Amino acid sequence: MRLVHVNVTQLRVAATCPRLHWFDTRATAERRDGQKVVSRIWRKGGETPGCGALFHTAVERFNAAAASSDEVLSALEAARDVAGLQQALMRWFNASCLDLDALAARPVPLRLGFISAVQVYMEELARLAVHARAAGLPAAELRGQLFGDSRKRVDVTFHVGEDVHVHVTGAIDYVYFDPRLGKHRIVDYKLTPATSPNSDLFQVFTYALMHHHQHGTRPDVAVFYLHPTRSVREARWEEVEAKRGKVHELIASMVAWSDHALGAGGLLPPGDRAYCDGCKHERSGACVAELGHKDRGAWDRRWTALEATTGGAPEGRERVAAGADAADGPAAGEPAVDEPMVDEDPELEEALAVVKPAAERPRPAAGSSRGQEAPAEAPRGGARAKPAEGPPTEAPRGGARAKAAEGPPSRGQKASPGAARAKPAEAPPAGERSTPAAVDTKATPPEARTANVTGMLLGFDDGGAPVCMDPAVLRTHVSVVGAAGSGKTWMAKVIAEEALRAGVPVLAIDPQGDLVQMMEARPRADMPAELHRAWEELQERMEPRILTPGSSHGLRLCLDPLRLPSASELSHIANPALRAEEEEGLLVAVAANLVSLCACGGEEESQRTFLYQVLRQLPRAAPVRLRDIVAAVTAPEDLGIDEADTLIRKSERERLARRLNTFVQGPSARLFTGGTRLDFTELLRPSTPGRVPLNIVYLNALSNDDEKHFFLAALATELYRWMITTVDASTGGGVNLLFYIDEARDWIPAGGSKPPAKQPLIRLFTQGRKYGVGCLLCTQSPRSVDYNVFGNTSTKLIGRLEAAQDVDRVIDWFTNEGGAPSWVAARKGAPKGSFVARWPDMPAELSGRAFKGRTLFTRHAGAWSPDRVERAVTEAGLRGTGG
Repeated sequence: MRLVHVNVTQLRVAATCPRLHWFDTRATAERRDGQKVVSRIWRKGGETPGCGALFHTAVERFNAAAASSDEVLSALEAARDVAGLQQALMRWFNASCLDLDALAARPVPLRLGFISAVQVYMEELARLAVHARAAGLPAAELRGQLFGDSRKRVDVTFHVGEDVHVHVTGAIDYVYFDPRLGKHRIVDYKLTPATSPNSDLFQVFTYALMHHHQHGTRPDVAVFYLHPTRSVREARWEEVEAKRGKVHELIASMVAWSDHALGAGGLLPPGDRAYCDGCKHERSGACVAELGHKDRGAWDRRWTALEATTGGAPEGRERVAAGADAADGPAAGEPAVDEPMVDEDPELEEALAVVKPAAERPRPAAGSSRGQEAPAEAPRGGARAKPAEGPPTEAPRGGARAKAAEGPPSRGQKASPGAARAKPAEAPPAGERSTPAAVDTKATPPEARTANVTGMLLGFDDGGAPVCMDPAVLRTHVSVVGAAGSGKTWMAKVIAEEALRAGVPVLAIDPQGDLVQMMEARPRADMPAELHRAWEELQERMEPRILTPGSSHGLRLCLDPLRLPSASELSHIANPALRAEEEEGLLVAVAANLVSLCACGGEEESQRTFLYQVLRQLPRAAPVRLRDIVAAVTAPEDLGIDEADTLIRKSERERLARRLNTFVQGPSARLFTGGTRLDFTELLRPSTPGRVPLNIVYLNALSNDDEKHFFLAALATELYRWMITTVDASTGGGVNLLFYIDEARDWIPAGGSKPPAKQPLIRLFTQGRKYGVGCLLCTQSPRSVDYNVFGNTSTKLIGRLEAAQDVDRVIDWFTNEGGAPSWVAARKGAPKGSFVARWPDMPAELSGRAFKGRTLFTRHAGAWSPDRVERAVTEAGLRGTGG
């Protein structure tokens, strides 16, 4: 039998980039002193200085010392509010753990990033502690739980091949029990942009699987990004368990990559470009010189192959053993948790100069009670990821495999090999995500109950009575809130389907490929009898169009020429001052969008001001093309702007002109060339009388998030221009359009973050209702989306909430609207697929009534790739439809 020893740090490195593990293995062999070389990367590109090493080192010192600190104990005993405890912990941290003079010598951006991250950490630690104290937990016991957990150690052996065992040892820094959720959680903190969230989350999946086998904790997991932008990615234990095969593949691949590094066969490791900017092997050229192109390389996929043939865990393969008495120390002859390592991290040395050595402070008391550390909830304003969300793929008759709850899946990813097979009208097995609309047919209301239903049929309550909403409510904007797996996207799709049935056109923004499937109807045979007529009505009315900006996978959209407001278009606004304000606002928005797209750096405010003046002076009798703007920026004197240098430096103006020109005649020109011009009048006009357009804007064919954000900002700006120039707000009227955006926190985040689409979207929420444009949004966490947005949504559907803070935020909403209803508190831990709603003029009998969403009439499956979209559009014959 071959036994291979690795530690948790090496696992992290291999999951980060396999080639780092290859180079470390070779460097370890060359040392010949038994010390393992470990290379860490704290940056993933960008211009923001990294401070990950400093943060992790400082927090580790803090947690170790706090377990026996009388000052920390006193702070916990006196804890009454989050802010007070946060400040007390920060004071002790600064005095006991940091050399403030050394910190002051570090670069200003690094100091600011570090301080910001620590404040978030302490705030959430204080939030967890205050909740525990309010629940009656003694301070001493709480200190032990927060800082004295003896179960951080893991000592697990994986059987990953023929007579190959991999012994993994180490300690997991951030594992704790959250009493608010009644769950263990393992978290990882990162002070880098969330450029590779799936990879980052997978690292924590590995820790969670090991910790469960060691201690039986079944932990949920999360990755918290603290700097430069706060966000969080989370997954439940069921999703971790579904990924166990991937973890085995990582460990088996590490063995193969190590063998290759030592010249003993094995596998060539692939590279991960997301980490190249911070990698010394990339800077030196060694990566490509020694291992070839980064796309070259392979993983040991035998686990997946065996799983595919056996339909489950391969016989005899998943033997994962926990080391005996691991919490008491390593077994004889095994590497210790703190085994000798050469940590090749240049930032770590700088961090150690700032953080006081552990020897200066008392060590944790022996025998401290087992507990947990690390804050529990996402930072305020943090975005929650969108894991694979329930309800899962509904299986067609014949028992096709359902989508396993895994998160976050890669685009187009197939169901997990271990997924249970879906059975219509049966409850899913434990650990699977439930299907809100898949109600047992024996309990389904009879057809007669829906025969005379009017309005939008959202679902059925526990007694089988239909729950319906007046379509006019859409005008007041709708928010659907629920934790991951609560069924919020399902419910939002129900609302969109019902809007179409009611004759309201829908414009849906699909950033990942989850909504584009609405173009395909589910078979009528899959519908309960009482929904047959409603299903038929949707098929008779819906006219789907898949719009793909910058590509021809669907109906290609183009932003050129730009639509600038003309005097004639605004002439219906009687008030001259208001008319001038609307014109100015639109021009400012277009200028801001273009500046964000160019990303020239420098003085962006000057660039926006200059572009605004250019747009004001451009003739608008004919459509304005981007090349006209480039010419005007290059020679502003031709427009009568004689003192351009007072608005913007000449060097910046020239750089702006060059960057804009790349979108006219460079590789980046695809957003402004080819296809059909973005025109809402045409988008809302059916090609066949009596039909209702469903326009799905599929953004996943764009090459990067910057293009997605810019296009959505431009679309929202154009939608606002269409509203104020086309719709007469004085006439009142019905709903002209439902604008649907899934997982709004990516586009309208809380706090000071201002992605390009944020302000244009907020303007739609604040102004849309008077023009009959209703907005529909979804989010996992009400704390993660700008508060002004929810303040303008009068209709709210609340699904299952998991965090106490989310419950508090929902209570705040309703308190501002006249008082929080009693049912809000019960939303925490509510059944999957269960919703309670409130909307204007809701019938009294529906107030506080929980219900489950009806069966969807359109497909609801995994995210579609651009190629899958292209095939579906072609097969459906939709290329000649509309606009």
